Amino acid sequence: MTIEIVNHTDHPVEICNFDKSRYVDPGFMEREWDGVWRKTWLLAGLVSDLERPGDFFVFDMGREQILIARTSKGSIQGFFNVCQHRGNRLVTQECGHADSFRCAYHAWTYNVDGELAAVPYEERFADGVPRKERALKPVHTDVWSGFVFINMGEDPEPLDEFLCGVPGFLDPYRFGHMTLVEHQTVHLDCNWKAVVDNFSELYHVDFLHPQHKRMVDCCNDTVHLFPNGHTGLAVPGATVNPRFPVPDEPTDIQTGQLMNLGLDPTDYVGRVMEIRRAVQLRKREIGADRGYHYDQFDDEQLSDVWQYNLFPNTIFSFTPEHLWILRPRPHPTDPNRCEFDKYTLVMFADPELVTGSDDIVSIGRASTRIEGVQPEGLKRPQRDVFSYEAVIAGKKTMTDTIDQDVELLSGVQAGMRSEGFDTTWLNDDEMRIQHFHNHLVLLVGD
Repeated sequence: MTIEIVNHTDHPVEICNFDKSRYVDPGFMEREWDGVWRKTWLLAGLVSDLERPGDFFVFDMGREQILIARTSKGSIQGFFNVCQHRGNRLVTQECGHADSFRCAYHAWTYNVDGELAAVPYEERFADGVPRKERALKPVHTDVWSGFVFINMGEDPEPLDEFLCGVPGFLDPYRFGHMTLVEHQTVHLDCNWKAVVDNFSELYHVDFLHPQHKRMVDCCNDTVHLFPNGHTGLAVPGATVNPRFPVPDEPTDIQTGQLMNLGLDPTDYVGRVMEIRRAVQLRKREIGADRGYHYDQFDDEQLSDVWQYNLFPNTIFSFTPEHLWILRPRPHPTDPNRCEFDKYTLVMFADPELVTGSDDIVSIGRASTRIEGVQPEGLKRPQRDVFSYEAVIAGKKTMTDTIDQDVELLSGVQAGMRSEGFDTTWLNDDEMRIQHFHNHLVLLVGD
């Protein structure tokens, strides 16, 4: 049972425990705002929410709001969501389509390119209205793999340089061709970094997520460390956890995987550890007939679960057929609270590849998908916002695994505030946490 660590940086990563203040101290939170949130590329949303000129969405990031729109020329541009007259929030809708943006206070109006287009009673301004200077203030905006990124800094490094080679590992998954099917936000009573930490290690999985032993091997994973605090993880899937007794028959989850691929689970009685390879070969055999582009994937990628974290707060958990985007966002003023977003996307079958064979159950529903465009006939799901108490009460769910995490994290934060706790004490399985925090400290100080 081994954890392989692939270090893509020029420096070794050593475990170095750190003080709890970075989770609870308002002063550290202020330094984070100046050193991280104002200067780092942040995943703001999906290109598919901006299909045509005038489409927009608002990205809440701590104390700021960023208005992101498809301009009249077809480009995507972010602006501070602030009217340049008296500072009122300009757009109050979460998303939508507009021919222009009109301030509700004094009706200053901006076109979708951010230009000041109309000022009521403009002649009554003694100094005039310099419309060019009073345009919406832009933020740096770029796109990768169907995602919109923004940076509030003055002169940031290009997005591709910030990502430091990560796209080379993720591009085969074609995230931009996946379709959003669920969008959720839960309010958590914990620091945003507690969420990132949770999704940066597998040490807790055997104890908090007992269902995982029936579908993944968290003992023999591969960790990738990249510059700029990014990390990656590959976990063998379609298998069982060898720390526990290997069952004689396929688990319920393996049974579902086999049947979905047209394989008979009874053929694998006494051969449970062979199922991962069988899944790889079967997907390779029937993928094209079902409308899936598997030719760019290694065999391991056809069965395994990958999770990549982009510094500071974007977590991708994915297979060739699905993607979760997990994103904690800091509270504007309280280091003990955050908002946690979950986007669920799926890769529908490419109808141009589907053969229509009746003897194979389709992995997904056939639907035309163009990068950055919602398939015809499918409406974008509304964002569902709720409290973690609703998860605990069973009124809301983000899947069993994430529900278990959500229920625990408020206790982590409460313990962080206790006088009985001073510093973290990390082990080698928590190397990704250390790598993330090393880069955080480079930006904000310790």
